[in-house]
Amino acid sequence: MKIASLFGGSAERTHALNEQVASANSQYHWWFDHPVDWERPTQTLYVTGWCVSARGRDIFAMRARVGRRKFLGNYGIERKDVGATLRKTPAERIGFAIAVPLPRGKSQVTIEVQEWDGVWRPISSRAVFGVPNEDSVAPIDPKYFIHNPGANPHIAFWLDHPLVWPKKTRHLKISGWCLAISGEEITEVRARVRKNIFPARFGKVRPDIGLRYENRPGALRSGFSLDAIIPPGRSELILEARSGKRPWETFFVHPIRGPIFREQLNADAKIAGDYARWIQCYDQLQGEDLKRIREQIAEFHHSPLISILLPVYNSNLKWLRRAILSVQKQLYPHWELCIVDDASTDRKIWPFLQRCARRDRRIKLMRRTENGHISAASNDALRLATGEFVALLDHDDELARTALYFVALALNKNPDLQLLYSDEDKLDAQNRRFEPYFKSDWNPELFLAQNFVSHLNVFRTELIRKVGGFRIGFEGSQDYDLTLRCIEQIGPEDIEHLPWVLYHWRAGDQSTASNATAKPYAQEAARRAVEEHLKRTGILGTVVPSHGVYLQTKYALPNERPMVSIIIPTRDQAPSLKKCVYSIFEKTDYPAYELIVIDNGSYDSEALEFLAELKKRGGVRVERIDDAFNYSRLNNRGVELARGSLVALLNNDVEVLHANWLSEMVSRAIQPKVAMVGARLWYPNGTIQHGGVILGAGGIAGHAHAGLRRDEPGYFARAHLAQDVSAVTTACALVKRDVYLQVGGFDENLAVTFNDIDLCLRLREARYRILWTPYAELIHHESASRGFDNSAPKQVRFLAEVDYMKSKWGDILKRDPFYNPNLSLDENLFTLAFPPRTTKPWQRVAA
Repeated sequence: MKIASLFGGSAERTHALNEQVASANSQYHWWFDHPVDWERPTQTLYVTGWCVSARGRDIFAMRARVGRRKFLGNYGIERKDVGATLRKTPAERIGFAIAVPLPRGKSQVTIEVQEWDGVWRPISSRAVFGVPNEDSVAPIDPKYFIHNPGANPHIAFWLDHPLVWPKKTRHLKISGWCLAISGEEITEVRARVRKNIFPARFGKVRPDIGLRYENRPGALRSGFSLDAIIPPGRSELILEARSGKRPWETFFVHPIRGPIFREQLNADAKIAGDYARWIQCYDQLQGEDLKRIREQIAEFHHSPLISILLPVYNSNLKWLRRAILSVQKQLYPHWELCIVDDASTDRKIWPFLQRCARRDRRIKLMRRTENGHISAASNDALRLATGEFVALLDHDDELARTALYFVALALNKNPDLQLLYSDEDKLDAQNRRFEPYFKSDWNPELFLAQNFVSHLNVFRTELIRKVGGFRIGFEGSQDYDLTLRCIEQIGPEDIEHLPWVLYHWRAGDQSTASNATAKPYAQEAARRAVEEHLKRTGILGTVVPSHGVYLQTKYALPNERPMVSIIIPTRDQAPSLKKCVYSIFEKTDYPAYELIVIDNGSYDSEALEFLAELKKRGGVRVERIDDAFNYSRLNNRGVELARGSLVALLNNDVEVLHANWLSEMVSRAIQPKVAMVGARLWYPNGTIQHGGVILGAGGIAGHAHAGLRRDEPGYFARAHLAQDVSAVTTACALVKRDVYLQVGGFDENLAVTFNDIDLCLRLREARYRILWTPYAELIHHESASRGFDNSAPKQVRFLAEVDYMKSKWGDILKRDPFYNPNLSLDENLFTLAFPPRTTKPWQRVAA
């Protein structure tokens, strides 16, 4: 380097900089989205855009330099818009964001790029003007501008969560991916806050990273997630990684604060944040929307009259007025409101209702002479109804303005529907919306555990009258009991879920919307309603409370227990196999089973000795297959050998926790139309590994509730309730042998991954049900028999199986009926989708 470059004046430095920037034109492609006007005075300059090496090299970091001050930005933001254009470059995560506090007056800002050699190279230099106290607004989410003083040139990473770093928090969930760019692959990730250590669940499959870094071992299983508890006061959260037993290396540092006092959950805390932003983005009606909806309604070939039943008793007039007004504001005009005053002692109620009826002829009134409670009042309202369909509304709740429009739209598409229900949220005392429940499509097993149909629920009037209306004695759960009796008369094809928030449930002190235990008599009524439903349908079982206010159905086993063939493929790994097999022998209370161990070419002496020992035991068969590993072929051979009518598919790295595991799974597998049952699997650290499978998560499918602790309920307690699912992992699953053979068993084209997903999809295609139960529990020491698929050849095989699944199942993988299009499919399942995967029907019509 010339001495002038080091000690020369500003002219020499400027000339040298210009030469470097000119050279960068041939080395990098880049674009600045912001700022649009570099010369506009501002206090903080927010620079965003994308940058990629023209030579195909990986970029590690980007920063801005103003004089001697340097401001590290974030590089690696996903830019799918650019990826579609730059097809020959690794353009998936090439976005950047840099926040630059500017000094007063005119200065020069230089944007620099660092590759893995550690050298900073300027790509652009601009004149800027700093103005103190001038408001500066970030053009994108502020999280993208977070400075990371712990950046490590040997480690690439990205944090998918948290979306926005909280100012104060006690519990923090962190997830993303982490990869060694050079040297040995990473095997562990952890967080450190002061002296507290929080190990991560590392090794989650990330196909996107496997594609981007296809030549780096460990890329495919570079995903991680962890939970950290933040102590009171100011701290630093430090993320670290290491390979094997090497020293820990820091790759991310961020300041964090824990609350001094215990956090109080209140409406403000629930309302704040993502849902309010989601509503603003996706659940607002503009003038053009209203116009198109009305045009579409005018074109309906069928406009059914919908009767809304509204029982009233000593209602808060403020909320009652809003409830009635929410009906009157419906965009769909063909309705009648059937109100019954259940002998209110508040003298203001009846005159108010009379005034409402005089002003709107669609409002019908009846006044009871004595209080009969909600079932009697609802039956009276039903007698007033003349509509083809009946909708239920509580006296302090509200309908979304589009509620009846979506109902009528669904009925125009399918006039034979008998029952419809929607998503819902809650309202606080300030009429702010919070805690949305984005529901599953019709899910019969989950419905026996929780009444997710209410609210909004709409019934064909003829159906309600056929089953006898609302039953006296089931007050508090009268809607639940009614729906249970209705579904006994119809099929799943007669039920429609509307994935839109159409009902706002008022949360008050005595409302079950905010306090599920506010009405204990309602919980007992719900339990009795389900138990009577079982009796009416000829199913033997009992119903008990589960996880607070929810229910568990305990199905009875037949006196003659069906034989179960437990199939375990294995190769070497004697300690894992021993733990698995001994836990079965020692902890299984189900008597009728055989054990079939498929040995895929073990050569380890300890494993061979244990397999020889197993052969001597009664009820155990060991079959040796010396072919290359193919999970599908091994299990297909095991099923051929099975004598049982039920087959339990087990990995050799699972460990039974409770004696009832097999009894529980058998009791559900023998139910009508059920083909397969999956179990709740736990990581050794006490967090959930498998809570059912969600299609589309991570590209193909992902495990629900992964990483939750036992004391966390999951999304509306679904981590603790039995339910229908699209698929389960066959690390532990029970399947009917005849049905397994009927659909052709495992597809041997899928040697390692997705074979269980594919099998489940074929079972569903054949119109069978797949259940997941949290009441059969095992520990899963995942992939102990093969190790992680971290070598480059295995990553290539994995990506080939991804392509095979996508070509075979296509759009089916994009829409899981037991999930919801308003919920995310990224790493953070059961959080809001930005944007949702729905299309507003009036926009489609207008296109």
